Amino acid sequence: PGGWPEPLRSKALAGRTRRPAVAELAGSDVADLAARPRPTLNRLLFPGPDAEFRAAREQFGDTSVLSTTDYLYGLRRGTEHMIELQPGVQLTVGLEAIGDADERGLRMVVMTLNGQLRPLQIRDRTIDTEVPVAEKADPNDPAHIASPFAGVVTLRIVDGATITAGQTVATIEAMKMEASITAPRAGTVSRTAINPVQQVEGGDLLLVVDVPPAA
Repeated sequence: PGGWPEPLRSKALAGRTRRPAVAELAGSDVADLAARPRPTLNRLLFPGPDAEFRAAREQFGDTSVLSTTDYLYGLRRGTEHMIELQPGVQLTVGLEAIGDADERGLRMVVMTLNGQLRPLQIRDRTIDTEVPVAEKADPNDPAHIASPFAGVVTLRIVDGATITAGQTVATIEAMKMEASITAPRAGTVSRTAINPVQQVEGGDLLLVVDVPPAA
């Protein structure tokens, strides 16, 4: 902070010419540096690690709210874990039970969140399974339509079908309740990624919708 002290700085730069790095940046980068200096410098100086960091944030959220022990080793049975989302806002999390893995390598994990039981299905990646792993939708690709949560999906369209924005393309049943999955935009179904009726997890890719070229 504050740069190199004098006279060290002047002696080190004596006889040299230096162009300010900002002059080589695109206009949008200059604006980002002024508005968001730290994340912008991370992106410009360390593009690889920064891309991995942002991908992890997108998939898992802000894990900085977890303690180092919880982040590295996970929850421990019989122990209450405090997660401070922001000053004065805390979550109390506890691990109650872990079920056996099914043929897809999924385990039912029962936990408490502020005293309320929350069952979750978690993929145990230490277990080899012959059941094909479902393709995940890319949240940044508007052509991908994903399952909103875990359940049994029944497709209502086929490959090559022309659909309109808001049209029901599938239904999903979970906890004895059924909901519709609608198309966010009009287009043509270029690919269905699951069987006509299939058990899926949240975020699994259901189908891909291509937008017809503009006339």
